[in-house]
Amino acid sequence: MLFQFVKYNTFFLTIEYICLVMRRIFLSILPLLCFVSCTSVPHIRWIEGARETDGKAVHCIEIIGKMPADWTIWFSMFPQKIHATNGSDASVEEYQANLHRIVPEGAFMGDTLRVWYRCSPLKRHSWAPEGFVLQTPRGQKALKTEYVYLPLEPDGDKWFEWNAAHAASAEVPASMIIPVPKCTEAPARVRGWYRLTVSEDGVNVEADDPDGCYYAELTLGQLQENYGGAVPPMVIEDWPDYEYRGFMVDVSRNFTSKDNLLRLIDVLSRYKLNVLHLHLADDEGWRLEIDGIPELTSCGAFHSLDFSRHLQPSYDGCADPASKSLSNGYYTRADFIEILRYAAARHMTVIPEFDTPGHSRAAIKSMQAYERRTGDASMRLQDPSDDSKYYTAQGYTDNVMNVELESVYVFMSHLFGSVSALYAEAGVPMPCIHIGGDEVPRGAWHGRDLHEYFLGRVARLALDNGIKISGWQEVAACKDPSVAALLREASYTANVWLTAWGGENLPYEVADKGFHAVHSNVEYTYADQAYSSNKEEIAHSWCNYIDDIRSFRMPLREHPGVVGVQGQIWTETVRSFDDLCYDVFPKMLGVFERAWNRTPACPENEFYSAIVAREMPFWSGRGIAFHIPQPGLRIVDGQPMTNSAIPCASVTVSKDGERWSARASYLGRTSVTTTAKSPVI
Repeated sequence: MLFQFVKYNTFFLTIEYICLVMRRIFLSILPLLCFVSCTSVPHIRWIEGARETDGKAVHCIEIIGKMPADWTIWFSMFPQKIHATNGSDASVEEYQANLHRIVPEGAFMGDTLRVWYRCSPLKRHSWAPEGFVLQTPRGQKALKTEYVYLPLEPDGDKWFEWNAAHAASAEVPASMIIPVPKCTEAPARVRGWYRLTVSEDGVNVEADDPDGCYYAELTLGQLQENYGGAVPPMVIEDWPDYEYRGFMVDVSRNFTSKDNLLRLIDVLSRYKLNVLHLHLADDEGWRLEIDGIPELTSCGAFHSLDFSRHLQPSYDGCADPASKSLSNGYYTRADFIEILRYAAARHMTVIPEFDTPGHSRAAIKSMQAYERRTGDASMRLQDPSDDSKYYTAQGYTDNVMNVELESVYVFMSHLFGSVSALYAEAGVPMPCIHIGGDEVPRGAWHGRDLHEYFLGRVARLALDNGIKISGWQEVAACKDPSVAALLREASYTANVWLTAWGGENLPYEVADKGFHAVHSNVEYTYADQAYSSNKEEIAHSWCNYIDDIRSFRMPLREHPGVVGVQGQIWTETVRSFDDLCYDVFPKMLGVFERAWNRTPACPENEFYSAIVAREMPFWSGRGIAFHIPQPGLRIVDGQPMTNSAIPCASVTVSKDGERWSARASYLGRTSVTTTAKSPVI
């Protein structure tokens, strides 16, 4: 009986213990369950407003569903001064830069809360507010968002004319490759020169350096693709007109994973580029692991609403540091070494950029976190007592280093040493470190001009460490002769970008000052300028639209100090690797062609025909996204008439009332929508 009593007693004690554990678990997750319960219903409907007579528009944010107490809704939108209009149920404001918030104004008991706000008309669908996050004292939850856009503006006639003028030929010579070989005798042999001879006896390659051998292999490989393996007898003598042929990828604003970056390097190498410029640090992210400063990535590479631990949500509005969003992520030291070696094997050098002293918010916030953890202020980047007032082009008020602090140069020295060590470990030469140097806002440093002081200090630091530095065109604008001389001595290249609006001679003026200028002309080489005004396109248009082949027309002339051409992709509007590739291909093919051939080596239509017949199938076969032009669309006698610049494209037409729509498809890619209206009779 005693045994039986003990057994039963143990049984009941076990049940009691299990109940106790379950109760504790339930109580621990009860706040989360309550939060999920009260926030699972609300969602967002964003409604586009039409342009009004004053040039503005009134858009509407609807919050549908019961709201909890003490709430705030955060969202991301390109920086704009906005305010709620009369009749709104809550207020809306810019918090800083792209981050905005909606806060309640008194109690609201309805099921749909509406906020009308006045700002600029929507330029593109991808510019609509995104990343809505509900925050309460109990936690946060991302909200689903529905978008209601106005009808697209009819553009069928415009594209009908564009396609007729740019139609690709269905017949492209097998000898046609990009960049186009010169096939003439070189006036002088430069680095990268090669002569490729194909005869009945086989293939012979002549070159003066490893680059030339590699480019000959690339040319032969493309010819073999085009000829189906059997290349007929021919002699090709070819060389690059520019020694610097580059492409810049902004991985700070939105990150590109190592694996996708390696895929991109493979494609870029096909076009004989020899420089990959990685924009690794800006306001929105620090993307490279640096020895001794873990906060640069633990804080600077992730985004959340806990501003003491991470950066504020970036352009996509992601507030979850564990998310796979492109706003999160960085390259480990091992990743970067692999990237360096992978690029070197394809005869490309990597230029790392860390934008300073402006565009430095990620570094500043990371070093504040470092100081909180360690108590070490020796690499402080901003003086806590600095009350300078400024507002950057991107909407930031706290992104400029205090360049009078000696700790800034301790940080720069640590950075230079750490990055140099990565190149040494990879076993590849480091051409330079790009320091940015652009867009320091007025008002920084209480309005004093300390930019040249900073550049001079960094140039001296680089020279003392045997390092070259690059920068954007601002680094070549120093008026102090001694600083300018120091920068010329330390300088590797200067990227000249602001060539629009009368600045077309600026690259040559920078070269005349003794700097090695690189064409980075915004109106031709910025892949983040949209293909067209169609609202379904992504990217910017603050300078120009760049269609599939506009960059081929870039005006270039020979100058001994202008050493190269570089394309750029800034990633504020990029939300995936497909988006990045879509913006680059084929828009940048003209840049790559002209970097090799200063003077166009073929007519524009032949060049575009080669893109359609050769390059688009190449990209498609490797899973690389690309853009195809919209179909033309006209309504004639009540029936749609379409055309396409791509001979093999298929065009699908639909009708909704008096509005017609058409989209073109080719190799699995589909264009944005062309629209037209039936003419009024």
